Amino acid sequence: MKTTIKHLFGFSAILLGGLLTGCSDERMGALPEPVDLTMSLNSSNLVMGDNLEITFAVTDENSEISNEEFDIELSLKGGELANPYALFDNFPSKVTFAKGEKSKVITIPVIKEGISTSHLVTLSAFVRSYKLNNPSQPITVSDYHYVNVAIKNNSDNTVKEGRTFVLTASLPVPSTEDLTINIEPKSNEKSFYEGLPPQLTIKNGETSVESSDVTMVKSIDTKDDEILTLKFAVVSEKYPLKSKEMIINRPDLHKGLGTPVMDERYLYEDADMMFVSAGNEKAVKEWGQDYYQIMKEGDPHPNAGGVLPEGKWKFYRAYEFHKIPSCLTSKKSNDGAYTNNEYPKCFADQNTAAVETAGCVDNAKYAWITDDGYLRMITLKQKTISARDKKEKDYGTSAFYSNKFHTTNMAWHTWQSQNVRIYPGMRIETRARIRGSKRGMLPGIWLQGNLALDGGEWEVWPTYGEIDVMENNTRNLPNSVEQTYHVGPNKNGNSHYNPTTHGGVPGFSGTVDQFNIYWMEWVSDTEVRMGVNGGNSANTITKSDVEGKGYKWPFDSNVNQEGLHYLLTMMFLGKIPPTDGDDAYKGITYIDARKPEHNLATSPIPRMEIDWVRFYIDNTYSDHGKTYNKSIFY
Repeated sequence: MKTTIKHLFGFSAILLGGLLTGCSDERMGALPEPVDLTMSLNSSNLVMGDNLEITFAVTDENSEISNEEFDIELSLKGGELANPYALFDNFPSKVTFAKGEKSKVITIPVIKEGISTSHLVTLSAFVRSYKLNNPSQPITVSDYHYVNVAIKNNSDNTVKEGRTFVLTASLPVPSTEDLTINIEPKSNEKSFYEGLPPQLTIKNGETSVESSDVTMVKSIDTKDDEILTLKFAVVSEKYPLKSKEMIINRPDLHKGLGTPVMDERYLYEDADMMFVSAGNEKAVKEWGQDYYQIMKEGDPHPNAGGVLPEGKWKFYRAYEFHKIPSCLTSKKSNDGAYTNNEYPKCFADQNTAAVETAGCVDNAKYAWITDDGYLRMITLKQKTISARDKKEKDYGTSAFYSNKFHTTNMAWHTWQSQNVRIYPGMRIETRARIRGSKRGMLPGIWLQGNLALDGGEWEVWPTYGEIDVMENNTRNLPNSVEQTYHVGPNKNGNSHYNPTTHGGVPGFSGTVDQFNIYWMEWVSDTEVRMGVNGGNSANTITKSDVEGKGYKWPFDSNVNQEGLHYLLTMMFLGKIPPTDGDDAYKGITYIDARKPEHNLATSPIPRMEIDWVRFYIDNTYSDHGKTYNKSIFY
């Protein structure tokens, strides 16, 4: 007879066993003592002729061992590979964990020839109907161990003039020789660099090397963006290069300004420059960042192009998504099988029924803070369970909220996600871009009234008020955005008012895959404005306009006494599943999606990336004496 592995509260697989006595010195496990079982691999990077070793072990030294044997089933998924099993010799479909064992090691050889490139595969192990710790793990199987040359913390290979960068060369395993990579710019491009090394050497026994700072030379004589090329060479049969060249984008700071709605330089001379608090400066430097500005509450808005009223807006708070301990927290996936250690500390999951129409929100799987310092939110086609109603859907997606407050729930005020009170006299700027195959998605940046949580006549959407600061309708406006207000109902109670910029924001198009600043100003209890970048042809709504048409005005601090809350959503267009034929949504796991080769600008994975969210206030702002968690992470 065989026993199974039980999943306890979604956190770990357990063997059920109690105390038995016998001839062995080992204590035999019988019901109902829990015993953790974990799967581990000898390596996640294998090449032809290597051996994959899978270890299943009872990890707690004081735990009971199993008293009955059970089968563990194994499977492989390979993305673009129709038959990933062909990468191995005699890959087993199951292994048996024997009675009395505390560990089991399975050795599976990689084939010795016939692999011509790298393949990402995902190994999964399970006992039928149950789960175990680390049950799904990615493996790269290649013909060789490849040398990868990259720019540190820069998946886009974009370096503006005047900025510094660091080149890295890395291997997935320790090198068995001193491995030298030669670096050569094009002959007519040498003048763009200062401090570019002629070579990098990975020492014997090491896996990586970094250059000193390289400067992209700043010059007022250049007025155009440049596309530069670095060429690489290595003399090694064992460790070939992953790529023999690198394309670097060099945006020019001195090129002419575009129209205000198309150019973020009207707000910031360089919006890439991160804001850092004095308390976080040391950690940001240790992260490897040196291009930042120390900001404190009350500092004036940069207003680089003079498009804002002089001196009106003062810095208040920011979400900058630094990859440092004070900005990160850990979160388990809805099924308990995965832990995301790169979850943004100042947000929580927006897993409402309105968002989970065609897929389930699981931010632990489908969102994370990247090495670049962005919040990346993705959507993939894979079975995902909802934390809200425990139902399963075919898609997994991402959606966040911050600053939801409920009049009668004082516990909300202590949560890390409840860190700003959004009231009149506040301007909110979000720098974001939308990339990948966008078909079937509706990425959005929203604000909603907290009256949504208080019941009564204001609770029904959209009576409590909604501001769509940015929506990318990927069917009708794939390269543009809409901005919309939602209020209601009218005096008959059967409709709502939704003034919008149909056809896209006037003058804005074609650049949603690049960073833009989408902003909203809650000017007063009677007026709200929003726009894009430095554009001042803002979409404005007023109390007199709304009430003149017979609708209720919700954007009033006396009505919405808990203010507004902030939302980032990867919604489904039309509340239906995306087109199944779009391969961007399937054939890749949430673990594989974090691999560097999927984080580049050309990746097909549908995603929204948030660089930062900044809050400014004027001299009319008040937090109305409300309680909130004033610890903020920037």
